[in-house]
Amino acid sequence: MNESNDIPFRLTQVAQKRLTAEQLAEVRRRLEDRPENADFNAVEAAIYVGRSTKTLKRAIDAGVGPARAKNPDASGLFATNRHTRYRKGDLDAWRSSLISFAVAFKRFDDLTLDAPWIVTNEGKLWGHILDAESVDAVLRALSEEAVVFAPLNEALREAWSNMPARRAYEAVFNDLVEHARVAIKAAGERDELRLDIGA
Repeated sequence: MNESNDIPFRLTQVAQKRLTAEQLAEVRRRLEDRPENADFNAVEAAIYVGRSTKTLKRAIDAGVGPARAKNPDASGLFATNRHTRYRKGDLDAWRSSLISFAVAFKRFDDLTLDAPWIVTNEGKLWGHILDAESVDAVLRALSEEAVVFAPLNEALREAWSNMPARRAYEAVFNDLVEHARVAIKAAGERDELRLDIGA
């Protein structure tokens, strides 16, 4: 499987293990291009959200995973089979809820602080270091010097490989900027009112 044409439309764990780095990048691009209501199998969902299938299963078992559906059993015994499907929109919502930045940074001033960002081998940002799926992944990124420090506005100007994370961080940035803009406008209106009434 050396050509992108050799990538199967639906991936299995066996097929995923045979993919080259270039093919995996192509799979991510294809998954990103699918419509909001597209169904992903467990392997595709894991690739799309940047987590392993084990991490997805653990999150679901703990009650904090993405929404999913199991295929009904064709035998008519009111059972379900193990083939799980994830809707792309549900994966986007779940991935966005995992973004650590939204929890850690709540004020406009926080946007000026340098934050640690993981950089892929291709030189693109993947996400905040706290978005890594495990402590081992954080340590690996640090040991491989795959972490850069930059404020969020600078990070958002760079190329990203993880578009759901980028969209989530952009939404956080826009919310904080809008909140600051509204507060500044309200302060200006308050000062004008005070001047008008001579206070």
